Amino acid sequence: MTIQSCRPLLNVVDCARSVMFYRDVLGFSVVDTFEADGAVAWALLKSGTAELMLNQNARAGTERQGRTGYTDVVLYFQVASVHALHRELVRHGAAPSEPEAQAYGVDELYVRDPDGYELAFTSPSDLSRRS
Repeated sequence: MTIQSCRPLLNVVDCARSVMFYRDVLGFSVVDTFEADGAVAWALLKSGTAELMLNQNARAGTERQGRTGYTDVVLYFQVASVHALHRELVRHGAAPSEPEAQAYGVDELYVRDPDGYELAFTSPSDLSRRS
């Protein structure tokens, strides 16, 4: 058996707020939504080949917002330039880490979504392009 794709589902406290973050700050497109009681309760988002589902869940809690890095799930996304993404994130009022060159050949930055999920973004390292 070969797995053909992976589509993570994140349980979030406020689905509409999370949709706005992923759409307006990170540039995801909203592919589909489901509403319950007049509010967005589930959404499928896409950016390039990456897909992500958001699910309204009052029990989701926000305890992960206070966690330090690498203590829970980290979603990794590859982009053309984390340096350009950093400028965009700051422009949108997000609080990303500074891009950092890693020994394994990529530049990385991290940002948290409104529910505290840790998102990592990588691109080929500027250092590796100079060699």
